[in-house]
Amino acid sequence: MATRQPAQELFRVTRMLKFIRGRGQQPTTERQRQQRELLNFKKTVQHGFPSKPTALAFDPVLSLLAIGTASGAIKVFGKPGVEFYGQNEACDGCGVSKIIFLEGEGRLVTILNDNSLVLWEIEETKCAKLVKVRALALEGKLKRISASCLQSGNQHLLLGTEGGNVYLLNTRTFQMEENIIYQDVVIQNVPEDYKIRPGAVEAMQEMPGNSKKLLIGYNRGLMVLWDLEAQRTEQTYISSQELQGFSWHTGGTKFKSAHNDGSLVTWDASVGGRTPLEEPTTVYGPFPCKPISKIIWHENKGEELVIFGGGMPRASHSDRYTVSAMKGQDDKHVVFDFTSHVVDVALVLPEKGGVAEALIVLAEEELVVIDLSDPEWRMIPLPYLVSLHASAVTCLQMVSPVPHDLWQHLKEAGRQSESSYSSSSWPITGGNLTNDSDKKEEDSKGNVHELLLTGHEDGSVRFWDADGVALAPLFKFSSEPYFCTGDDFDDDIADDAGDEEDWPPFRKVGCFDPYSDDPRLAVKKVTLCPFKGILVVAGTAGHILLVKLKTQDDPPKKIMSTLMNIVRDRDGFVWKGHDQLKLTESKSKAKKQALQKGATVEALVQLHPPASITAITLNSTWGILAAGTAHGLAVYDTTRHVAVHTRCTLNPNDISGAGDTPISRRKSFKKSLRESFRRLRKGRSQRNTNKPGSPAASPGDKAESSLPGTSAGTSVALSRPVERQVEARPVEDALGSMVRCLALEDTFLVSQQGTSPTLWAGTNSGNVLVFTVTVPKGGKRKDEDVSCQLGKEIQLKHRAPIVNIILLDGIGSPLPIPGEVEAGLTPTPDIVGPHRVVICSEEQFKTFTLPTLKPFCKSKLTANEGSMLRRAAPIRLTPSNVRAEEAQYALFGITNMGEILALTLPDLRRLLAVPCIKREDINGITTLGFSRCGEAIYPISSSELQRVSIATQKVTQLRCHLSGTSRAKAETNGINGDTVSESGTSEAGSKKDEAVGLNVSSGTEEQLEVSIGELTLDSVRDHLTSSTPGATTSTPKSSPNANSMANSSLAVEKKETMKNGGNSQSTEQKVLDSPPDAELENNEDAPEPPHTEINGSAVDVKAPLAISEDL
Repeated sequence: MATRQPAQELFRVTRMLKFIRGRGQQPTTERQRQQRELLNFKKTVQHGFPSKPTALAFDPVLSLLAIGTASGAIKVFGKPGVEFYGQNEACDGCGVSKIIFLEGEGRLVTILNDNSLVLWEIEETKCAKLVKVRALALEGKLKRISASCLQSGNQHLLLGTEGGNVYLLNTRTFQMEENIIYQDVVIQNVPEDYKIRPGAVEAMQEMPGNSKKLLIGYNRGLMVLWDLEAQRTEQTYISSQELQGFSWHTGGTKFKSAHNDGSLVTWDASVGGRTPLEEPTTVYGPFPCKPISKIIWHENKGEELVIFGGGMPRASHSDRYTVSAMKGQDDKHVVFDFTSHVVDVALVLPEKGGVAEALIVLAEEELVVIDLSDPEWRMIPLPYLVSLHASAVTCLQMVSPVPHDLWQHLKEAGRQSESSYSSSSWPITGGNLTNDSDKKEEDSKGNVHELLLTGHEDGSVRFWDADGVALAPLFKFSSEPYFCTGDDFDDDIADDAGDEEDWPPFRKVGCFDPYSDDPRLAVKKVTLCPFKGILVVAGTAGHILLVKLKTQDDPPKKIMSTLMNIVRDRDGFVWKGHDQLKLTESKSKAKKQALQKGATVEALVQLHPPASITAITLNSTWGILAAGTAHGLAVYDTTRHVAVHTRCTLNPNDISGAGDTPISRRKSFKKSLRESFRRLRKGRSQRNTNKPGSPAASPGDKAESSLPGTSAGTSVALSRPVERQVEARPVEDALGSMVRCLALEDTFLVSQQGTSPTLWAGTNSGNVLVFTVTVPKGGKRKDEDVSCQLGKEIQLKHRAPIVNIILLDGIGSPLPIPGEVEAGLTPTPDIVGPHRVVICSEEQFKTFTLPTLKPFCKSKLTANEGSMLRRAAPIRLTPSNVRAEEAQYALFGITNMGEILALTLPDLRRLLAVPCIKREDINGITTLGFSRCGEAIYPISSSELQRVSIATQKVTQLRCHLSGTSRAKAETNGINGDTVSESGTSEAGSKKDEAVGLNVSSGTEEQLEVSIGELTLDSVRDHLTSSTPGATTSTPKSSPNANSMANSSLAVEKKETMKNGGNSQSTEQKVLDSPPDAELENNEDAPEPPHTEINGSAVDVKAPLAISEDL
């Protein structure tokens, strides 16, 4: 016994020394402090078109445009780069129904769906914000606001209600005044048949040139000219049709009214009664027409301009969304045809009236601006608010920096494609940029450019200017003209199709087109080499287009086509999905190809089976392209345009599920149904075994029965939701063969004597394939073949899907992207020390040393926290001008709980854990991607993208302000930031909703690639399963002390969350000082710190908890 004890002590010391030695040299405290100082989480800018817009307003004095949405958001826009955001408090019915600018003051009033009014103000500071100042609620059904009109001088806002009364709101005190225009008083001199229920107030407008007279229109067709000073009715106008709206002529002597039968009526203001100045005109009659929603009557250079929405014939064109414009009697007439519902229209007029410059039309899915000064009334290109979802977005990539030559080429090609647009400048010019001088200095350097690429469902790829606040389109490439899609027409047929009826004179406007000719055209992956101008577009039908961004050859060269069979060694394989796309020879599509100036398709790679491309990577330096599908991967030589290698990843023992993804989804759905019914039957049988008079089990009894080892442990396990096991996954996984990520890197693989080109591929079953690639050098490159063969293979024990593979050089820095070193943007990678590879799976991060592939360290995610990784990427925390030895990098990831994680490289120490997205937003979580300079981007709706800053080196923020406002001083009892009720009593403690603006800093190289994952029943179930409490397996036992510590930590985090009010933008970030969960693979028995369980998730009680708001 005495001799055995020293041996045990020696063995324990040996294992501890081995454990410490395996962890390697740890970073100093100073380095850790620097890393924390370089991290900063902040939601910054929103790109794209506002989701579900409901209101539009324009300030002609300050030249500002405001848009309100159904979610209560307010967005104010000026010149490109000037944006102000505001958000009403989240509640039912908080959507914006009307926006009224207090012209020239930088203030606006919004009317919400819940019948409340909110006063907003743009602060007069260098970095201005949109702030909610006061709120007022009207109570009662009869006081529901149905119309509004701002009086001259901005002193009072007239509010018409459904009860027929008109109330007066003082905009200075934001309180109701006692002067009320009662409906009973207004209709005293009205004919008897209109005194009974004249209806709600439908419209109100001041008489031009006389602010003391107000035209009030009621729903039944009654219109009254009211004298505000004498408080009496001056004239009465009666129409037999229900009123929709009216508009004064510029001179103020007459006005036009629009009605529900599609008719327009002109009235003489000085003559009342039932007889109008002109007979009612149904523009698109004589057959029944739809109502005219809004009318604008303006005088342009002595000619009358009439603009109205709707009024189309019910029988033939009731499904169209139109805005008609008529100039003069028979001079010009155009019906602008939109693909989505028209919300509102507004004229862009000079400050003191005059000639109308443009017509702004807000539709549900896009904004269109018509140049009224153009003889052909063409559209003006949008510098912002462009519909990202003109065709549904299917993938994204952010690229920076872009060489100036390529940038200029894209801009010039984009201008040539905009020949159908007006050349007039953008008419909305309000606001000032605080950093105008800085931006001009940056632009003069010619090397600060950033691109956002979006792939779409119709097969197009759009290039966007992502340098600053405004996301403006640069160039568009479409793959549809190169393929046969089943709807090709001959030239004669196409010409005949254009000969349609010319009445009404329709003209298609806008770019929103949600329909695709062929679903196989959808772009799944897109990548760009900015240094050589090579674009790779991969689609749903297994096709890959190699595009050179240059001027097209004349005549165009023939496209090189290559077929690569991935399953050639699987004799029993049968493809059950869609057919592949074929190159077209149609003359009509050849014309479309010629119109695509600035891009030339050089080659087409068609994979068989034609399944959707799931991963793609390009190394333009070597001239090699690799692509992966659900069946395997293929390697292609882009220099010689020949196939190099294919590898099938299907399980040879199970090739029956040879179809595409939908078949496996149906199988898993049936399996989940069977398991659900089994659990239901099991639950019924357990309930039936209970005695009829037995009392209900207490919570303590339930907790005891759920402990492992009890008699009910098995049944409780069956009742839990289906989840992915942490230890191991079944080999017979129908989707295990899918290639999730690819990487072409120059690193150590065979020996440490020298680096060599390698290809890394990660699959859905936790398998990593490493290939050695032999690339001929020098002049032999175009004559000799490229070879590729399997060198090594890694199989993770838990078989979790591989999310990303990151290779590090000798000092722990990620290897640069192809072309960065040659362009002088980054130093040559270190090859003195051993390289490492970080394999990011859904359940853990693990680092291996190269070339031995010896485990270096790992960090568990699912086992400790119950969440699963969705995206991962390395990010540089320091500017690009910092020396390589002093550069700081971190590994960032997003989990299915919507939490952003940051870990050090290569030792995987936790730096940051902060909630970013709600866990219910599956699309946002699966789509979020990280840029290499410390930003993230994800969709917040089908048409908007949210930008997030994570590192301090690049923080986008608003730097704009207003100047020249004629804002009046608030009265002593006026605007003070409190919320008031109808009676005028104030309620202290009203919060101010501030808008966050943006200004993109520069000087960093970045490249971001992210694809929108396909949502299947399996993915939704796995997402909800891992988000459900109690979904973690193999959780260790906890002690009472550990439980108390965890509960206290949870309480502290909840208090902090309550202080933040649930606002994720101001959520306090948690920096974790705990040591990493890093250990050697052969040292699994090393002592671990005690764990506990919070809501079913394993948590390290020694480390400060980072608990999201959802917990």
